[in-house]
Amino acid sequence: MPKRRAKRLHLEDAEPPRKKNGPGPAVPSPSTGRDSTTAATAAGPTDWVNKLSLEVLCHIMDYLYLRNIMALESLSRKLKEAVTMNLRVRTSIDFTEGKWYGWMPNGFTDEGFKRLLQRCPELVSIYGLHPQLIVKRRRRGIDYFSVPGIIEALQSCSNLFGVETSNLDILEAIVTYLPHVYLLGQFKNRNGYFPISVENRVNLPASCRVTSLYLTGVVTPDLPAIDLLRHLYLKWVKFTSANPFRDFQCPNLRTFVMRSCAGPSNALKYVPLMTGLSGSRYLERIELVRVPFLGGLIQHVVEDSWRTRGYRNLTKIVFGACKNALEVDLGFLVITAANHLQELGIQPSLTKDSVFAALKMADVDFPQFDTLNLGFIDEFPETGKWTNAQLVQHGLADVTENPANITDNGMRSVCQVFPGVKYLSMYNAPHLHNPHTWHVPAVVTWSRLKDLTIRRCHAIKLDSFCQLITLLPAIEYIHLEEMFREPPKGCLRVGLSAGTGIGVS
Repeated sequence: MPKRRAKRLHLEDAEPPRKKNGPGPAVPSPSTGRDSTTAATAAGPTDWVNKLSLEVLCHIMDYLYLRNIMALESLSRKLKEAVTMNLRVRTSIDFTEGKWYGWMPNGFTDEGFKRLLQRCPELVSIYGLHPQLIVKRRRRGIDYFSVPGIIEALQSCSNLFGVETSNLDILEAIVTYLPHVYLLGQFKNRNGYFPISVENRVNLPASCRVTSLYLTGVVTPDLPAIDLLRHLYLKWVKFTSANPFRDFQCPNLRTFVMRSCAGPSNALKYVPLMTGLSGSRYLERIELVRVPFLGGLIQHVVEDSWRTRGYRNLTKIVFGACKNALEVDLGFLVITAANHLQELGIQPSLTKDSVFAALKMADVDFPQFDTLNLGFIDEFPETGKWTNAQLVQHGLADVTENPANITDNGMRSVCQVFPGVKYLSMYNAPHLHNPHTWHVPAVVTWSRLKDLTIRRCHAIKLDSFCQLITLLPAIEYIHLEEMFREPPKGCLRVGLSAGTGIGVS
C-alpha cells in the first residue's frame, strides 16, 4: 500500500481565524483535558488577601481598630495567624477607637479581658479603659467585668507603662496595687454631679503617678502632695478631713482650679493651700470660686514668695464668690504676675474704683494682657435652681453677691491700666452712666478692643454708649443684654439706677 506523503503547514503564511460574534472555540487544557474557561470559572475569584505575607497583613492591621482586628480571626487561617502576630508585637491598645468621649465595647468579662492582654506580651500603654458597666467586687460563679479582674489582667503585662481611664474605682486600684503605672492623659471622672454623691469616693496617695487630675462631684479626705501633678481641676469636691490641705505641695503644678467645693468653714484651714500654691513656680492659671480663704492671706503669701518666683508666671487669674477676698489680695496677685498676665476675672465685690485706682498708682505695665471680665459670676448655680441656704446645707460656703460698685471714674482708670485689652465683659454694674467718659483723649486706650459684652448695666445712656463705639477703631462684636431701660418714676429724682434700688448719689 503506497504511503501518504505528509503535508507541510506553513504557519507564517496562514491567516489567523477571524473573530466571530460570541466567544471563540474552547481550548482544552493540556494537563487536565478540560477547557481553560471552565477551569477558571470553577476556581473562583483570586484571593489576593491570602497572597499577602504575614508582615504586610500585620502592617495593615496597625491602621484598624481593635474590634475590627479581632473580627478578622474567623475569616481564614492565615488572617488568624496575622492577628496573633499583630497582637504579639502590639505596644498600645485603644478601646474607644479614637473617640475623645467614647466607652469600651460591652461584653467584656474578667476572663476575656485577661486573655486579650495575655496575647499582647509587649503591651506598653492602654487607652480608653472606660467601661460603662463594672462591679467593684467579684462574685463567685459569675464572670462579671470587675475592678479586681482588671487589676489582675494589668498585672500580667510586664512592660505596662501607663493606662488611660475615667473610672474612680480603677484609678484608686491602680495607684494602690500598681504604683509604678502612670495615668495617661487627663483623668476626668464621668459620674460627677451636684449634690455630691457619697458613692463617688476616692483616696489618692502621694505616690500617685498622674499629671492631669480633673475631679467633679467626688468625696475625698484631702489633697496629697503629688510631685508629677501639673493640672488640678476641682469642682463640687467634698473634703472630709478636718485639715485637708495640710500636706498639699505640687512643685510642678501649672493649673489650679477650685470651684464650688465643700471644704472646711474655718478660713485658717486654707493657709496651707495658698502656701503650697506659692511653691509652684510654674503656676500659670489660678481660679478660685466660692473658696472662703482668709482675707489678706494672699497678700502675705505673695510678699513672702515673689522673690522665689511664686505666682509670677500666672497668665490667668479668676476670683469668684470668695466672700473673704480683699482688694489687696487681688492687687498684689495682679502686680506680681504683670509680665505674663493675659486674662483677669474679678468678682462683683472686688469690681470697684479703688482696685483700679491702686493699680494705676502702681504704674505697672501689662504687655500681654487681652481679656478682662468685670463682675464675674460663675455659671453655677443656675438662676432659680438653688438658693444660698440650700448650697450651705450641702457644705458650700455662704456667699451673697451684690452688684459691682464700679463707676465711670473707675472705668476711666480701667482704660489707663489695661489700654491693650481685646475682650471686655461687664455684668450688673448699675453705677455706670456715661461710657464716652471712659475714654482718655491724651492716652491711646482700647485701640485693640474687638469684643465688648455688657449685661444688666441698666443705667448706661444710649447716646453716650453710641459715642463710645465711635472711639473704638477695632471693634468687631458687641453683645448687649438687658440694657437701656427707662428708670421707674421717682428714681431720677432720688438718684437710683433703674430697677436696682441702689443709690448712686
